[in-house]
Order: sequence, then C-alpha cells, then structure tokens
Amino acid sequence: MADKEFQGFLDDPPNPVTEDLETVIVRHVLPFLKDWWSGPSPIPTADEMVAITQSIENRSEPLPAAFAKVPELLQRLAKAMRFNKRNFVNIHPTPFLPSVLAQFVVSIQNPNNIVTEVSEATSQMEREDIAWLAEHLFGLRPGDAWGNVVSGGTVANLTALMVARDYTYDKLSRPRPGRIGPRGVVGLKPGVVLATAGSHYSLQKALWFLGLGHENLIRVPVCWDEQVEMQLSKEKRFLDGIEQSKKAHIHDAIKRDREKGRDELADFYSGRQSPFCLQPLDSEILKTLYTCFQFDVPLIACVLTFGTTDTGTIEQVNGLAIQQLKSEDVFIHADAAIGGFAALSEKVRPRMEGFEHVDSFTVDGHKTGFLQYPCGAVIFRDKGFLQQIHHEAPYLVDLAPTLEGSRPGGGAAALWIAIQTLGAEGYRAVIDHLLIFTQRLAAAFASGGAFQVLHRVDLNTIAVAPLPQPGETRETLNSLVKAVRERVVAEGDFLVNLDRGLASVKVKNDAGKGSTQENLVDIHALRIVATNPLVELSDAERLATMLARYLEDERARRASAPAVNSLS
Repeated sequence: MADKEFQGFLDDPPNPVTEDLETVIVRHVLPFLKDWWSGPSPIPTADEMVAITQSIENRSEPLPAAFAKVPELLQRLAKAMRFNKRNFVNIHPTPFLPSVLAQFVVSIQNPNNIVTEVSEATSQMEREDIAWLAEHLFGLRPGDAWGNVVSGGTVANLTALMVARDYTYDKLSRPRPGRIGPRGVVGLKPGVVLATAGSHYSLQKALWFLGLGHENLIRVPVCWDEQVEMQLSKEKRFLDGIEQSKKAHIHDAIKRDREKGRDELADFYSGRQSPFCLQPLDSEILKTLYTCFQFDVPLIACVLTFGTTDTGTIEQVNGLAIQQLKSEDVFIHADAAIGGFAALSEKVRPRMEGFEHVDSFTVDGHKTGFLQYPCGAVIFRDKGFLQQIHHEAPYLVDLAPTLEGSRPGGGAAALWIAIQTLGAEGYRAVIDHLLIFTQRLAAAFASGGAFQVLHRVDLNTIAVAPLPQPGETRETLNSLVKAVRERVVAEGDFLVNLDRGLASVKVKNDAGKGSTQENLVDIHALRIVATNPLVELSDAERLATMLARYLEDERARRASAPAVNSLS
C-alpha cells in the first residue's frame, strides 16, 4: 500500500519490505555496528561518539519511509556501553552472534511458545534445550526432567519457589488436599524460605509475588564473622533449651563453624589471600530447621546458589546440614543462573557435587551461556511437579506449563543454535578460558602486594580490596576502593564494578580494637567479572598493575592534601 501508516509490514506491495530491510541492514546497521564496536575501551569516548555520529550522517541517503528514523536510533545507540574484553563490570556477555541471528529470524516469524499449535518449531527446540541442559549441566535423565525456557533467573526462581510452596503446604495439610492454587495462602501459617547471605535479590521478589512476604526469606550467614560471634552469647538460653536429641548436632556444627570462622578472620586481618570461603553455616541451617519443626513453621524450601553474584561462590550442596534438610523432605532449589554452564568444566565440576539432593534448577543462557537477553530456564527433576502449574484455556490446546503468558520463541531458538553449534566441548573450552584468566588475575593481585583477593575464587568473579597500610581503618580502605573505581571509570581503559558489602560479612573497622557494634563495618570491594569469551590473558597482569597504580596515586594524593583544621 502507498499509505505511509501501512508501510513496514510484511507483504507490503509493490516493494516487499524485506528488500528495504536488507538495504537498511547492509548499508546502515552493519556499518554502524562495526564503527561502534571497533573502539578499544568499554565506554565510547567523546571523540568516538563524534566520529560514529558523523559516519551515520554520511550514510543518511533517503531511506524508505518505514525506516526513516533508523539513523536517529543508531545515533542514540552509539552511547551504549561495550561489553568487550576489557569490560569487567558485570555478568553481561557479548552474545554469540549465530544466536542473535536465530532470535532475529524468529522475531520476524513471531511465534508464541505458550502453545505448540502456533510455535511448532520453537516449542520443539525448547524441549530439546531443556533435555540438553538437564543432562549435560545437572546430570538428570532427560526423560525424567522437565522445564521451560523463561525470560531469566527471576521468573525461574519464582516458578521453582511456587512449586515448592504448593508442594509443602499440600504435604502439611494431609490427609486433606492443600489446594493452594484455588484457595491461596490466606489463613495458612506463614512459611519461610531458607537461603544465604549470598543469595540473589530475586528471591525476595519471589516471596513477595507468592504472598509469603520477603521478610520470610531467612538469609543464613556465609561466614562466622564478628557479628555472628557477638550474637552467640545472646543465644545461649535458646541453645540450652534445644531438644536433647538435636542439641549435640547443633553444638558440634557451631564448634566447627566457629573454628573455621576464627581462622578465616585471622587470615583476613593478617592480609592473607582468599581468606573467606563464603559457605552457608551448617549451624545456622540446623537451627532454622529445628526452629521450624519445633514451632510449627512451614519450611517451604532451601535455596543454594551455584555462582553468587557478589563473588561467583559455589555454595556446597553436599554438607551435613543439607543432607539433614533432604532427609526431612525439604524442597531444595539450586539457583545456578550464573554457574550452571560452568558445570561443564572439569575445573568446576568437583565443587558442584550433590546435585542428587536438588529438586529444581535455575540456569541463565544470558550469563555463562553467552546469549543475548533474555534467555533463562527452570528445570525440575520430578515430572510430578508439572501438574502444579498446569493451566487450561477454552480457546487454546495444550498450554505450556509455565507462569508466563505470551512467550517469545526467540530465546529457545537462540539457546538451541548455541548448544548445537558449540556443544558441551565448545562451552567447556570457553569457560575454561575465563577460569584461567580469573586465576591468573588472582595470582597477579597476590604477587603485586597492593590488593587482597577476599574470597576463594570458584568461577569467573573476583572481589578485591586494598591491603591496609599502618593506621588505615576498614572505612579508609572502603573509601579508597570507591576512589580507585571512580578513576577506572574516568580513564575508561578497563571497567570494573563496586561492591558495597561483600556477602554481608561484618568485620572490625579498626582491627586493633574490640568487637563492638560501633566498630563493625561492611567490606567494600572492587568486583571484577570476566565474561567476554575472547578476553586476553595478558590483560590480567595489566589490570592488576593499573589498579595498583591508581591505589598508589590516591594514597599519595591524600598524603599531600593539606590538613583540615577543625574549630573546637
């Protein structure tokens, strides 16, 4: 049609819009992407922006009316951050381009994976995706496991916890049916979800959505830190009153956790590298389990994280406390949004033992699967849970068992072409490359003598803070972290993140003083995440050297700054 308002759709005569699309992509979009990506720094400089904008204007020959705004769009997009091999700011991959192409093609077809009738190809791809992830990442039998490709970890965690909620309340209501779906949780005892201080904030959102209230998320500490030690004395009466058959287990766990915590704090204050393991305290898990059973509080689920956002820590699932939870039939969910694909690496696999205890998994293709947003998945071990989210509609047949309504097929196609192309071996090679870089970076920090790697490095994330010099408090070090990060952003050669509270661990501000509440502070850190598959190994030493120089400069600047006189 000639009318402008009808241009830009498929079947637009007399000139098919696909021809116009080809022209725009070849002559405008691809040249822009090449110009934009060619800069070495993560953030385009002012000069680069001028050059990119000029190139866009030079290519602004008349465009078909439907695409007339493309140059303006590209000028705006030119400001976008580059997640290139010097960008260590977050878990934000440069996507696998064949997957981008797959999503683009599927977006034009526009299927809805809510029913197979309108999405036969992408629904089949989704089933193959789930089977591959279940088998290769988590060792599940593909015929037994089920799940969905979803928008990301938030929806995956929400889905898993909804299943855990309904299963738990139904179990506790026996012999009467629970019927949480139709009746809701009104009138039922409020339940709790057990997680850790390293858990992702999406768990709070999940409890909010599910009507459980995010205050009912019990975050177990991941270190016997100064605050846990202070609180021990006030719990003496509670611990003395524990039922005798449970008391020995809990006291033994407290002894182990306390001894380990004291060693970790001693290593931290002395400046040793990687002092904290950041594992959930068995004693706190056992106390929560005992309290729930003793006071009749429904324990909905326990969530462990395989690759925490803060530090990439793999929380162990084969400890004594977890086995106790499983023996009591507590639903266990693994948030492997970050670490799921890393299970393919032989370097990581030994730390991810215990999957046989896990009922459901979250994994994100748009993290260490190296796909564009959005692409996540939720996977269940038991097909019996499928019925808990089954819905029907009078105008649709065989609705997909998912909390989401309309679901684009692009994520399933993007994941499918990635796993078909890269396969387990390809993913293993890419992930191992990132792990080698991260270990090399940790070694560079250790040998440099300026920074302390704060935790055991499990995956592709490192959090570091300055090693203290005489007279420096933790608050001083925290301010140095902020200043160094500001310098990194200003220089723009690399990009790293700022963490304002390492796994909620509390330490002494002045290590020479006592453990009073007034003397406890958070640990601020520079957080470095290696996500680009083509990261250069030599940049590990370069980055560590650069950060050490910035730290030295900041200390020198402060030392030379004139003292500020205060009036009494």
